[in-house]
Amino acid sequence: MSTLLIAATSLPGIAVAADPPAPVSTGDVKVAADDLDLLLKPLTKAELVIEADAWQKILQEKVREISAAEIAAGKAEGEARTKLLEQAAAGREARTAIIDRLNVVLAALRAKGGKSDDYDTYRDAVSGLTVKLTDAGAAWTGVSHWLQSPEGGIRYGRNVLMFLATLVVFRVISGLLRGVARRALGAMKQMSNLLRDFMINALHKIVMFVGFVVALSMLEVNIGPFLAAMGAAGFVIGFALQGTLSNFAAGIMILLYRPYDLSNTVTIAGQKGKVSAMSLVSTVLKNSDGNTVTIPNSAIWGGTITVHAEAA
Repeated sequence: MSTLLIAATSLPGIAVAADPPAPVSTGDVKVAADDLDLLLKPLTKAELVIEADAWQKILQEKVREISAAEIAAGKAEGEARTKLLEQAAAGREARTAIIDRLNVVLAALRAKGGKSDDYDTYRDAVSGLTVKLTDAGAAWTGVSHWLQSPEGGIRYGRNVLMFLATLVVFRVISGLLRGVARRALGAMKQMSNLLRDFMINALHKIVMFVGFVVALSMLEVNIGPFLAAMGAAGFVIGFALQGTLSNFAAGIMILLYRPYDLSNTVTIAGQKGKVSAMSLVSTVLKNSDGNTVTIPNSAIWGGTITVHAEAA
């Protein structure tokens, strides 16, 4: 037989199929996520597809074990039923650990241009905890085991605490930065109080937004789609409010360079009057007839500004 095989492989036009490449990351299904990430770093997109297939197969086998235990528990009674329910709960804990590692593989695959949609769909379909309210005993066993599991309630409870702690930390950081900014901007005598308050409040909101995004990551939320949605929403809002934003930008320039101030008599955008109010979007004049005229800042900054001298 070996002679025939050697002869066959030596004949032209006859090829023997090579064994498919074996995955390199599934030798230890309990490998640490950081170690797994380093293990995957040298792999190409094609090799990462092999890794993703292998981890999905491991996940599939674990889900099959869980389903078998749940089916058997539905037919058993007494102590045998309790043991099967505990076996299913332990399987769900192991399933969570496998999903964590599959997520690392999928992140590496996406980073190198691969598509993970099918893997994501399968993972989402088989994850989570299903509670059957018609079976109170099974529901209580599943929920209580999940609450006490390091990969279940304990894990998510820790994540919630980290989420809250992150918000508190960034709130403290925001307060410190606001104090520093207030003192620094307070030394700039030429800056208006309106612009100073705006910059301080903007700093606070930016820090808190960054803190919220970081806090979301503590809940193991994929912040990539969230940031993409925020960017798209910002584009749509900016397009819809481009006139207001133009006034807003012009208002910042007016408050920064101060070509006129409150109580000055000016001619701006073809209107003459005394400046009675200034904001980031408009300037309010009171003319000689006693009428109040509100002028958009964009119309002011793009035109000629005349400040009339006070009568002696």
